[in-house]
Amino acid sequence: MDQTDDPGRRARKRLQMLDHLTRTAASLFDAHGYESVTMEQIAAEADVAKRTLYNHFPTKEAVLAYWVDAELERDLAGLQDAVSRCKTFRDRVWCILSASADWCEKHPTYLMAYLRHRLLNMAATDDRRSGGIASAWQQLIAGGQQAGELDPSLPADQLATSFHHLYFGALLRWLSVPGLSLSGELQAMMDLFLNGAGAKDGPD
Repeated sequence: MDQTDDPGRRARKRLQMLDHLTRTAASLFDAHGYESVTMEQIAAEADVAKRTLYNHFPTKEAVLAYWVDAELERDLAGLQDAVSRCKTFRDRVWCILSASADWCEKHPTYLMAYLRHRLLNMAATDDRRSGGIASAWQQLIAGGQQAGELDPSLPADQLATSFHHLYFGALLRWLSVPGLSLSGELQAMMDLFLNGAGAKDGPD
């Protein structure tokens, strides 16, 4: 088979191009600010035609989202040993949430555009591998169910989707309300997921 017709090779080259484009964009965002960078500047700096960039990413928000997801995926891979040493579901989840808080506090100017894109495209798929943060929630929840820490009556993927929405909600609240602690918001979100919002001593 001609190597140019090898689907695996084409997929690798596409991922290499996506990574090149998003790394180039991230450098421009850092240097000039996210809002001021245009798609045309990204294409020029990456030395590709504008059409090539738009074929891969329809908007600047999509470029940003791919880069942020790649950053999150890399950070998650580095947390695997720390997570595996945690004894409880709460501790394992907090290990990831606290690392997420550290990253978000360093990149607040990117976060609103990223969340807007992700919420508007919640059902869409992209070329990012399956090891993202939503997948991490599902794996941890399934493990918590198997260990008897979480109710197994609901599918892990359904619970993970709910948890992911709560996570996005905590980030949006932190970005929108001045003076909030992101760690505090994430702790409250985790308590809500684990304990619910019902009154502990309410009427039967």
